Amino acid sequence: MSFLPAPVSEILYLNQYRCPYCQIQWDDEWNCACNDRCPSCNAEISPYHSEVLTEENPSPAYAVTYTLDYTHRVVVGIVAESADGAQAVAEAAFDDGTIWDDTPEMPLLFDDFEEVDGKTPRWQVEAVDVWPKADASVVKLRQERTAMAVCRGLIDAYQRGKDAGGSIDWDNLDQLLTLAKQALGLSDSDPAA
Repeated sequence: MSFLPAPVSEILYLNQYRCPYCQIQWDDEWNCACNDRCPSCNAEISPYHSEVLTEENPSPAYAVTYTLDYTHRVVVGIVAESADGAQAVAEAAFDDGTIWDDTPEMPLLFDDFEEVDGKTPRWQVEAVDVWPKADASVVKLRQERTAMAVCRGLIDAYQRGKDAGGSIDWDNLDQLLTLAKQALGLSDSDPAA
């Protein structure tokens, strides 16, 4: 299992910069003593001083789990001569892994998890030095949430372009492209297509 550092243990640095070209000075916080770009001339500048802002937080971190009994309920539409025949078709589709294909011949009508009545959550707490890596189910939820944000942004960009006489602001689309790549699990350096 891979692990990520717990956010409570992140070390921040206050980096101080001075541009030799513009004579501008600025401070910025980073998780390392790294170079920054001059806000005036965009030259890459090394910090002349870095100071640790936060040490590891002495408060312990915990991974807290709750377990709750549930029922996975799936409803599909099947045309058959009898209830037994419909069940046989559904069981065969389940065994073949095609029951979730949502086809016109067998539309998926319901697919959700429902809590079992009368059950209470069971809790488990484990002290951790690092957070466990997010499960694939969480990654999928995050990607879906980001994809929905891209869809809303595209609709907004289209409407703004329409209101502006047909011209779409590329800055808006560039931001959406970055989000779209995140939704697909790509990095910013990956090509768009």
